Amino acid sequence: MGNDLISGIILVILAPRGGAFLKDDNLEKVKVEAQEQIVRALEKMDRAARQILLVVDEEGRLLGTVTDGDVRRALLEGVDLKAPVSRIMNPRPKVLPVGSSLEAARQLMLQFGIRHVPIIDEKGKVVELVLWQDLFLPRVKSRPEPVVIMAGGQGTRLDPFTKILPKPMLPLGEKPVLEIIMDRFHSQGFNRFILCLGYKAEIIRLYFDHDSRPYRPEFVLEDKPLGTAGALSLLAGRIEETFILSNCDIIVELDYAHLLDYHRAHGYALTVVGALKEFVVPYGVLRTGAEGFSIEEKPNFHFLVNTGLYVLEPAVLSLLEKGVRIDMPEVIEAVQKAGMRTGVYPHHGRWFDVGQWEEYQRTLRVFAALEAGG
Repeated sequence: MGNDLISGIILVILAPRGGAFLKDDNLEKVKVEAQEQIVRALEKMDRAARQILLVVDEEGRLLGTVTDGDVRRALLEGVDLKAPVSRIMNPRPKVLPVGSSLEAARQLMLQFGIRHVPIIDEKGKVVELVLWQDLFLPRVKSRPEPVVIMAGGQGTRLDPFTKILPKPMLPLGEKPVLEIIMDRFHSQGFNRFILCLGYKAEIIRLYFDHDSRPYRPEFVLEDKPLGTAGALSLLAGRIEETFILSNCDIIVELDYAHLLDYHRAHGYALTVVGALKEFVVPYGVLRTGAEGFSIEEKPNFHFLVNTGLYVLEPAVLSLLEKGVRIDMPEVIEAVQKAGMRTGVYPHHGRWFDVGQWEEYQRTLRVFAALEAGG
């Protein structure tokens, strides 16, 4: 075991403990070798859904860790995703030795603001992983932040389906996508939803205007199309706290509480959630130069793309003229011109955009597999 790793160990050995934490097969799901490409390692992190990877050597000894925060910094810095995962790992993680108590792990997390503590044996191998949620989140707490959902567009990319139903009512299994979006927010403690409606608004209102759900959405009606963000101008005086804004055709799988913490910690007035997206060129690309050319077969590129999910401060609403059409890029520009801070929250997990047929059909297949336990 290297000196760097030893320096990260805090020797607190107390009473024996129990608890359902990551070990054995589940622990293997978050292990990755140092030479693995970052992009492949991120795929493993997404599948494991634990927001951490344990970077190990050939003998299984811990070399470092990669967390969500490490990934976000790498994406913002434009790190080459084909580089080895060791490029972005923390080589000096905080760990505890076998036999440490739950209280030791709890105190370590609180002291250093970390969410995972590897438990290692005398050879430096990880035998268990203690997770923040196991110690601090026994149940979901109610969140005060409103969730605003833009559900007024015509969904022309989904013609002719949307000539009959509004886009937010597209079915995913037995529920419309709009209800699935709200259900997922509600599962993380959000209870106040404001739906900005326009096209075929009455269909949406009739569907949601009853008491069978644990939440009851509020409605804001556009009397004319106001673009992708103009309906925000109708919320002035109605929202007085930080709020989340979502398009009605996207599902982003992330920890919304952490997104809000990130937004506030950076002092942003507006945060855009950017998702890592891979694009593959289906041809051999010619690389030309003074000394000749080469062919790169079907290269792939990665970009941070706008998901349509945002966090905003209520002060942003004061910048908008009531009832005037405006799109989100113009809102961001207005916020920046007003001297307010804007930023990007990089997300490398799953997200679904059902606003076009190809992606909608892909989402249907994914959700069907999830319901089948796949």
